[in-house]
Amino acid sequence: MGSNNHTDKTGRQQDRPDNGRLNKDMARFAPGTVETLDGGHVKLTLARNYAAAPEQVWAMLTEPANTELWWCRVRGRARTGSSFDLKWLNVKDEGHGIETDWWNGRVLEAAAPHVLEISNAMHGTIRVELTPSDAGTRLVFTNVIAVPQDVVLMSLAGWHVHLDHLAEALEGRAVDWQHWWDDFYPCWEQVHAAYVSPGT
Repeated sequence: MGSNNHTDKTGRQQDRPDNGRLNKDMARFAPGTVETLDGGHVKLTLARNYAAAPEQVWAMLTEPANTELWWCRVRGRARTGSSFDLKWLNVKDEGHGIETDWWNGRVLEAAAPHVLEISNAMHGTIRVELTPSDAGTRLVFTNVIAVPQDVVLMSLAGWHVHLDHLAEALEGRAVDWQHWWDDFYPCWEQVHAAYVSPGT
């Protein structure tokens, strides 16, 4: 009988995607924040603590085989100056005859396993800082973008969900993207509603 899992590039056994095994409690992590900057830009910030070494989290951020477990498809290398294009997978009908576009980007800074900063045609500037902690790794994520006001909290909620998926991937559980819309879009709606009306 064949195995139901495989080993990712962090060395951890990864189960075959099954959204039924993923935690849908998106309130288990602290909410992110929004800071208004000059020039119509905003800065989204989220922080997470993961029970994994910085090297493991870095691999999840930079290795294409690993980014697909929790985030998106990546085309490029995590090297300063290199291209680093993104293709979102949590799109309705993706994988059912509908293909989303690649959003081109470039690595602004890559200092393994501590800092990854990229520019992206759709998502502005994304920066992730990793520091060792007693629990494993402290991750601070920032995204500087210029989008309409009603899109700001939608983006923040989206990153919130992705970083929750990262926690699962580090524990060996991958997202089944073909069923993401049915299984996790309601979770995104709950997170978004909490950002729109905090405390309700």
